[in-house]
Amino acid sequence: MPGVPRRGSMDEVFTPQDYDGDNFWGYNNPNTFTFPNPDWTDMGNSMDKIGYRTYTQFLLDFGNERSPDVQHWEGNARPEIGTKTQLSTRSPYCAYHSEVTAGGTFNFPPREQPMHACRRALISALNVVRDRNSGLASGTGDRVAIVTFDGLDAEHQPAIVQSLTGDYSTAMQACTRLQAVSDIGATTAIEAGLLLAKSHLKLPAEGGQGRSYAKKVVILLTDGVPNAWQTPNADIESFIGQNPSSEYYASGYYWLNSALMQATKFESTNVALYSVGIGLGTDYNFMDRMARMAGTAKSGQSPRGSGNPAEYEQRLTDIFLEIVKNPGGKLVE
Repeated sequence: MPGVPRRGSMDEVFTPQDYDGDNFWGYNNPNTFTFPNPDWTDMGNSMDKIGYRTYTQFLLDFGNERSPDVQHWEGNARPEIGTKTQLSTRSPYCAYHSEVTAGGTFNFPPREQPMHACRRALISALNVVRDRNSGLASGTGDRVAIVTFDGLDAEHQPAIVQSLTGDYSTAMQACTRLQAVSDIGATTAIEAGLLLAKSHLKLPAEGGQGRSYAKKVVILLTDGVPNAWQTPNADIESFIGQNPSSEYYASGYYWLNSALMQATKFESTNVALYSVGIGLGTDYNFMDRMARMAGTAKSGQSPRGSGNPAEYEQRLTDIFLEIVKNPGGKLVE
């Protein structure tokens, strides 16, 4: 890196070749499932060098919760352990900035993509809900909630970051703090997230906060690559055996079939589930299966996000608005 402080030279500096086994060729970078034919040129040229691009990637790899100065097996995802990176809202050095959105002006953490587009698109959708409910008596209009799903352990388990509420401004504020976690371990627990969302929509007598007369809608926003599941394998196999469908993957693909099983259960309980893909590596084969199993597919497909970061926000906003304006129906292409 040119101009390294205190070295008095302009020569390039390299980190030791074998300093860490988890370098660019480890950590499944890039993910060869979502990117089966990657161009390794940029990665090879950047390997073991220090600069803006590699430092940004370093920050993103540790996500919202991991501390680089503590080993992950020592619990570096716990809030009180180690030093979080500057991108994380858990860091005192996180650089917030003000932005004008469809729902008002909010302070956001750094604009990492596609997460920042998700934050802004969610706020746009919530603003439409707010406009549609303007003038209604308190407690009679639509309510919204936000559920996050990462892994299954204590530091990553699905969480209700905003319980059902008619206070749309509070829900928008919750959106501003949504961040991706690290890429260490299994951190896409779609099934567990769906189970938590459905549980939250149950009636109070059943432990939830839902209302008996309300039309219930769940929007699943993901890259469509689950890697953690909650239901025991035998129970998944048993359910598929009793409810066979060509949409399921082969036996043993529990991380995929568990989510498809829950999509089927959503339809049977009259909860509309929309699966929306986001990011360059979205697995639309899986997302389309989710939509078909939930009965919300249009021409056999789930809504299509964008692979272009410049279009993330607008495309997501369009999808969310269509769902909000037509809850429970099939999306118009």
